[in-house]
Amino acid sequence: MIFKNTHFPFRSVLTLCLFISSLSSPVFAQKPKPVYEIAVRMVKKGKKEDFAHQRTGFIKLLKKQAGIGPIREFQSFDALPNPDKRPVFIGITKYANLETVSNVSKKIMPRLMQFTQTMDLKAYVFAMLIEDKRFNLKKLAAKKGQVLEIAIRRIKKGQNKAFQETRKAYLNYLRKQKGVLGSWEFAVVGGRNRERLTVDLSVYKNKKIWTQIAKRTQASPLATQYLSTFDPVMVQYATKVQE
Repeated sequence: MIFKNTHFPFRSVLTLCLFISSLSSPVFAQKPKPVYEIAVRMVKKGKKEDFAHQRTGFIKLLKKQAGIGPIREFQSFDALPNPDKRPVFIGITKYANLETVSNVSKKIMPRLMQFTQTMDLKAYVFAMLIEDKRFNLKKLAAKKGQVLEIAIRRIKKGQNKAFQETRKAYLNYLRKQKGVLGSWEFAVVGGRNRERLTVDLSVYKNKKIWTQIAKRTQASPLATQYLSTFDPVMVQYATKVQE
């Protein structure tokens, strides 16, 4: 599938505060559910060491907050439609609920702003799992060599029904492929310009199998039907950061 890169230059405390304050989820309002923060970060030129230092300190602070965890870090090795020109790291953090996101953001904002000086954000969303209860962030692409696909898409206007139908059919097809270890759907519940955004996470056994499956699925009529229902935002392929 072809996606285009979209950068979100979050340059100020005000912008980040407005982003987090935009969190809302009428669909899930009846029963609080875990929220997953997905941050796709491109390291600024000449800031690799600073980025690593700031990330370590930020994660250390985040782990101390109530209602947080697990926290996972991945390094991207490929992106569509074009490879990234600078290193890209993806952080995925589980929050107990939306209230936790709001409470924690007030405590970590100063340190977060220091961290953001070392990166350009390609994407930054808060999402909730739609249906599959077997999702376990701690085990997500946790074994050496496993590939994590992070895809963010925007449903075309008037195409929601078609998107949901073709998405379900396509993901069922994908999950049946040998070497696909799981695929999960998320609804975006926080973020600037988040209208009609969705997130999918998929895990492949290794890079070789990922390449084989990518060629096979792109040739499937299901993929063509699915592609026609959304506009691509971004996709990253990554492996876990060695701790």
